[in-house]
Amino acid sequence: MMSFAPALLAKLTLILAAGLLAAALLRSAAPSLRHLVLIATLACGLTLPVAMALSPQWKVPVLPQTAPATSPVAPSTAPVVPPNGAIRRDDALPAVTPSGAGHAGPAVISTESSSFGNLLGQKDELLLLLWAVGIVLVISWLAIGRIRLRRIAREAWPLKDGEWRKILGESCAEAGVKREVRLLSSSVVSTPLTWGSISPVILLPDDAIDWSEDHRRVVLRHELAHIARKDSLAQLGAGFVCALYWFHPLVWMSERRLRGECERACDDRVVSLGTPAPEYASHLLEVARSARAFGAPGFLSVAMARPSQLEGRLLAVLNGSRRRIGVSRPAKIAAAALSLLVLLPLAAFRPVPKSITSEGLQASIKRPAVVPQQGFDTTFVLSAPARSGGRLELELKTGANVTITSWDRPQVSVRASLRGRSWRQTRVKLEPSDGDVTLTSDFVGSSTNASTGHHFDIQVPRTFDVHIKSSGGSVSIADVSGRFTGTTGGGEITIRNANGSASIQTGGGEILVTDSNLDGRVSTGGGLVRIQRVNGNLKATSGSGPVIYTESRDPKYDAGTGIGVGKGAGASIGAIDGSASASASSGVSATTATTASGATTTTYVDDGAGKDYGYARGSIRMTSAGGDLRLPAAPDGARVITGGGRITIGPSGGELYAQTGGGPIHIGPATGSVAAHTGAGDVDIELKGSGPHNVDVTSGKGEIVIVVPSDINATLELETAYTNNFGGKTRIVSDWPLSITETSDWDDSHGTPRRYVRAHQNIGRGGGVIRVRTTNGDVVLKRSGR
Repeated sequence: MMSFAPALLAKLTLILAAGLLAAALLRSAAPSLRHLVLIATLACGLTLPVAMALSPQWKVPVLPQTAPATSPVAPSTAPVVPPNGAIRRDDALPAVTPSGAGHAGPAVISTESSSFGNLLGQKDELLLLLWAVGIVLVISWLAIGRIRLRRIAREAWPLKDGEWRKILGESCAEAGVKREVRLLSSSVVSTPLTWGSISPVILLPDDAIDWSEDHRRVVLRHELAHIARKDSLAQLGAGFVCALYWFHPLVWMSERRLRGECERACDDRVVSLGTPAPEYASHLLEVARSARAFGAPGFLSVAMARPSQLEGRLLAVLNGSRRRIGVSRPAKIAAAALSLLVLLPLAAFRPVPKSITSEGLQASIKRPAVVPQQGFDTTFVLSAPARSGGRLELELKTGANVTITSWDRPQVSVRASLRGRSWRQTRVKLEPSDGDVTLTSDFVGSSTNASTGHHFDIQVPRTFDVHIKSSGGSVSIADVSGRFTGTTGGGEITIRNANGSASIQTGGGEILVTDSNLDGRVSTGGGLVRIQRVNGNLKATSGSGPVIYTESRDPKYDAGTGIGVGKGAGASIGAIDGSASASASSGVSATTATTASGATTTTYVDDGAGKDYGYARGSIRMTSAGGDLRLPAAPDGARVITGGGRITIGPSGGELYAQTGGGPIHIGPATGSVAAHTGAGDVDIELKGSGPHNVDVTSGKGEIVIVVPSDINATLELETAYTNNFGGKTRIVSDWPLSITETSDWDDSHGTPRRYVRAHQNIGRGGGVIRVRTTNGDVVLKRSGR
């Protein structure tokens, strides 16, 4: 634990310093962006211990060189082999001999603890105890604060008169807050504050009943901005980080900076809603005059004004050149992705001593009896008699990468290569039983926090069953006939040139089955599955990846009719073995193409659409919880949906549907009907052909560009809206003369007040409807070729 703690604190300090530096460098940016950076920083600090414990070790030799410890007798390089595990001589390896007939455990070098070591151990325990006590005290302080807030809310009186309800309702609509907000007043508080994410509460001082309507509106706008931004939840998370690292000054500095940026962001929100900056500054100063410290409840709530932060906030409010914008959803996604990009490598990083050269070791260390395979700590060979048609049982509690191939001998041979921090605690045993063979690997003593990287190369008779039970690692089977069953905790599965049946699964990893005659099922918890040139009734499933059948028969599909239904999601497919060119993340597709040799093949993407959407044969279905989706071509139509990200679709026909939670959409040229919807982003569509085109496009924010044939006959329904905080007007630009209208009144029925620019008319003789709806973006209609 104490070797873990210094690494944790060093990495935490690096993360916090980087976050504070980034916030300082962004001083000219919007405070909401700096607030997002600090939230990401504290979130990385909170998850860092878990990430370090679960991540694989990325050992980087950066520490000074150290030579390994030596002893008068060179230790055995191989784990214990029981008497009934026959050891054979391999031409590539010297013979391995057990260290003793009764030896029952691996050779382990150990030293007795000295009194100095005991003293260090006691010191470590005291530090851990002190750390735990600090965590308990801070969490207790936060719990007391939460209890006090609830008590204050119970004893406060609600503000329910008509004027308060009216202002609260209007302010909730402006802020986009749809949850019920409790508005209370109490003599306990001296400044407005709010807390709670699920059931938000706004608590005002008892003199609030005497406030003017303008002052009430300004205060409620500020507090509702906190609720809309979920600042109370962010402060609660920051409190847990402070509790975990209560002794680290950079944590408290980050929390204080987070609270300050939170208030500045809400100040900007109030000013952007129409409150003049000088007027808002006077209201803020009035609130701050009576503000006083509030203890633990103040830490868990978000107060409108604190005297210690007032000067900076007033200067920021009165600075007319500052940008007063919020943080978009793509920016939040980018911050999360960047946090993971920083956190995961940093968590896996392990500095280790540089290894001394082999020449320098020769003079001081006796060579072992067995030369390890390159990259491994020890290598040895075991063998046991077997019969054709027998069974290999693999019980691998240590986990391992396993490669199984066949030969013509009546025996099973195992070449074991062990490595990793815990290789010396690994016991490997090979036991024959009436033609069957069992290979086991487990740990001597406790396996807690064990780390291994073992590999077993196994040769079996050509007809042999295999059953595997492994805690993790890849499995490869080639040139074997039999029944292949079992599970591995995680790792790739590869089966080549096999005959028989399979019922094998992995917790996560890609699966490849090729050039085989197999029945049964293969499955993965997540990853791409490829079934290539396989005959038989072999089914395949994936929890989060496509299942691709190439020159194979999918049991759920009829190759003559096209589409079926399966499971899985998430991948990109392009030019699969020359047989197809398609991209799929979810949905169902059947793509027929001609290979370089002239043969026609069909690739089915089976990925859990769950029902037939009625698309024509060969249409493509793609869905994803989030991420960019690219489809090079969709000749027979497609349905492409992602929770957020860019969508790009090349030449297409039939009916085309594209939807993203946020991101640009690019489509074309399309000869059929097109529907494209994005929460926020630009949309570009190119139409081709003389047939009727029905187009339906919506964007929450962005420019819409549609390129159509010069001789098109269509009915246009174009609309763009611009909000009163957009800073300009939006336009409808067309290569055809259009009659364009603009509303004169601000419409606030959709939240932020807006005006509409519209065009409704036919071009040519009229025909298919081209309908466009967007906000804060132009609509552009172009002739093709211009």
